Amino acid sequence: MLWFEITATVARADAEAVAEIMRLVAPGGVAVDEPIDIHGPEMGFTVREGEPVGIRAYVPSSELGAILTEKLRVAMHAAFPAVELIAKPLYEQDWEIAWREFFGVVDNGGRVIIVPSWIEHTPSPDQLAIRLDPGQAFGTGHHETTRLCLAALEELLPAGATVLDVGTGSGILAMAAVLLGAASVTGIDIDPVAAEVARENAGANGLAGSIAIRSGTLERGHGRRYDLVVSNISTAANLGLRDTFAEVVAPGGQLILSGILAVDATRVCDEMANAGFTRTRLSFENDWCLLAFARQ
Repeated sequence: MLWFEITATVARADAEAVAEIMRLVAPGGVAVDEPIDIHGPEMGFTVREGEPVGIRAYVPSSELGAILTEKLRVAMHAAFPAVELIAKPLYEQDWEIAWREFFGVVDNGGRVIIVPSWIEHTPSPDQLAIRLDPGQAFGTGHHETTRLCLAALEELLPAGATVLDVGTGSGILAMAAVLLGAASVTGIDIDPVAAEVARENAGANGLAGSIAIRSGTLERGHGRRYDLVVSNISTAANLGLRDTFAEVVAPGGQLILSGILAVDATRVCDEMANAGFTRTRLSFENDWCLLAFARQ
C-alpha cells in the first residue's frame, strides 16, 4: 500500500500545535522527531533544545488521502502560514522484517561469531557460532562494547568458571561464556523483555541448561560469588555497582567492565582500585573501552 509522508519542520514552541493540526487529518498517525544526542548504552540522550522539531503525518495515496491533504494544507495555512509541508511517497512494508537487512554475521576474527537467526551461514570448524534473534533486547554483536567483551572473554575466561553477566540484553555474552568453557552462567537484566529474549536465545542455542536468566537489578547481598563477572552497561551504572562487584566477584576472580567511554577509563580505574580491584587489561575500540580487573 502506498502512503504519503507529509513533513513539517517547525520551531519547538509551535511543535505541539502543529502536531495537533496534522493529527486531526492523519489516519496513518503522526510522529514527532526531536533533535537528540545519544550518549551510549543505558546512558540515555539529551534533547538539543535550540533546534527545530520535525513533525511527520501519514495519509493514504487515494481520493481520501487527497481530500485529507487539502484539509491539512488549508488548516495549516490558517494557523501557521509560514510552515512548509513536504510530501513524499512511502510504501508500507513489514518493518519487523525490513530492519534485519542491517545486521549481518559478526566475525571479529575470534572463536565466537554471531549469526542472525534469519541468515544461512556455515561456521568454520574452529568457530563457535551463536544463533541470535535480538528481538527488543539490546545486543546484536555489532556494537564496539560487545565486541570488546567477546575478545576479553576468549582470553580471560578460565575453563569451568562460574560467570555473572550483568545487563545480559539478548544474552550474547552469557552464551559466549558457556561456549568458551564456563560451567554455568547467571544473566541479569533490568528489562524483563530482554530477560525473556535472552532465555529464548539460550534455548534456541541448546544452552538453557547452563544459563539462568532473571530480570531485576544486581543488589548488595546478592548471596553468591562468581569466578568472573562481566558487565557491559555504562560508566555510571558500573560505578554505581562498584561495592556490589566487590561482593560478587570471588577472591582472585575477575571483573570485566565495558559500555564505558574511553574518556572515562581513568576515573573507572581509580574508583575500582578503591574497592580492591587491580586493573589487568585496557582495550579500546573507537570511542569505547573495556577494563578488566582482578579481585584482591
